[in-house]
Amino acid sequence: MLHVWLRAQHSPLAVWHEDIKQWQLIDGWQQLHDIYGSYKTNSQKSVCLYFPSSHVLQVDSELNTAQLKQLGMSGKQYLFEETSLTPVEQLAIRQMTENSSHHLYALAQSDIESWQQSAKLVGMNIVTLLPDFLLLPIPEEGAGQQIILYQDQQTMLLRQSLHQGMAVSYLPLIFERFPHLSEVLLLPAIDDIFNDSNDASSNGLAEDFTNEPVLGDRIDLTKSTTTASASTQTAAMIAEHQLLLTTLPIAPKPLEIPERHALNFFIKSTDSQLSPYLRVAMMVALSALVLQMATDGVQWYQYKAATAATKTEIVAQYQVWFPNEPLSTRTKLQVQLQPKLRSDSQAPDSHIAVLARISPLIKQSSLRAQALVMQPSALSFTLIAPDRGSLDQFTNTLVSQGLNAKLEQVNGNEQGQFSGQVTVDVVEKNSSVSNKG
Repeated sequence: MLHVWLRAQHSPLAVWHEDIKQWQLIDGWQQLHDIYGSYKTNSQKSVCLYFPSSHVLQVDSELNTAQLKQLGMSGKQYLFEETSLTPVEQLAIRQMTENSSHHLYALAQSDIESWQQSAKLVGMNIVTLLPDFLLLPIPEEGAGQQIILYQDQQTMLLRQSLHQGMAVSYLPLIFERFPHLSEVLLLPAIDDIFNDSNDASSNGLAEDFTNEPVLGDRIDLTKSTTTASASTQTAAMIAEHQLLLTTLPIAPKPLEIPERHALNFFIKSTDSQLSPYLRVAMMVALSALVLQMATDGVQWYQYKAATAATKTEIVAQYQVWFPNEPLSTRTKLQVQLQPKLRSDSQAPDSHIAVLARISPLIKQSSLRAQALVMQPSALSFTLIAPDRGSLDQFTNTLVSQGLNAKLEQVNGNEQGQFSGQVTVDVVEKNSSVSNKG
């Protein structure tokens, strides 16, 4: 994995060289790929990027662990509402805890995507994103008594503890922020270290990269005078505030296991993720599918229950019609009933003849017929009449027509109407013919 330091948005890239334990400066992402893309193994195309800490927002929360957990990611985003120019919904949040203090850090997802896209265009792959104040060593004295300060042409950083650090835009404000500050540890600028490198180290780099020019020939770094002037002004300001200034001989150094750090802002590329609209659409479609499956399941269950009940009723009705013939479950119901229905449906002509004689008489009267029952030797039907005399008169009319009719089961209702069952005997033609013979 390559450790790359982006000190400012458009500054040259600093690459940590493991062999000499030193930062080397290159122009940009394309030159990074040209030099390191084929160096040693393909794993060099994986990049740990230390981005400018000026892009990070910080909030020290007084909430406890349970309260922060209850807030969730969206709730933590709104803690940065007053300090973020980016919509809080587009912030990536990371949290670090020191004793009982909780430090929240936020970074715009647009910055993350921009850096990932810059590396991707040249075939490199950013797998870790860390704020660059983590490159500074950790102060030995806590409680704001000692800070680590780094300054070069591109950036000014400080680190106050294991979990806290920041980019410095105006140094006098820092002295006011740390009222108990007593000592400032100043690190040398990597620009000065690079310019002070002797020719032997440059030749060593040239040997490491076969057929590659020396890195010093690729970029012009002749601004050490500016860096020295800024360091002089910083030293004078520290002395003015009566603080102890100690210059350390070590340079900022990458982390050993950066991908496991709590402030790793690495996010998978957006092209491998679904847009919020598509995620919502898929959730709606999935919910509709589940609802449809549940509805189909309920309908299938109701259909099965209705089918079972119908079969039970068919068996019971079949036994009523044909008590001496059991219903076979292996033979279709239509096959078993069709012969019987064909023979039973052929009513004798004598029944039809009697019904043809009765029907006109009913239509001519003020009666209404109901519930016709066709028996082997008789026709039985129910008549509704406004009074009892109408029933008797209609029965006498049938008798006068030569029919053997009887009025039975006369009942009255609350509306003043009467219902009676009339039974007319039917003489089959075969019987009449035999009697005549």
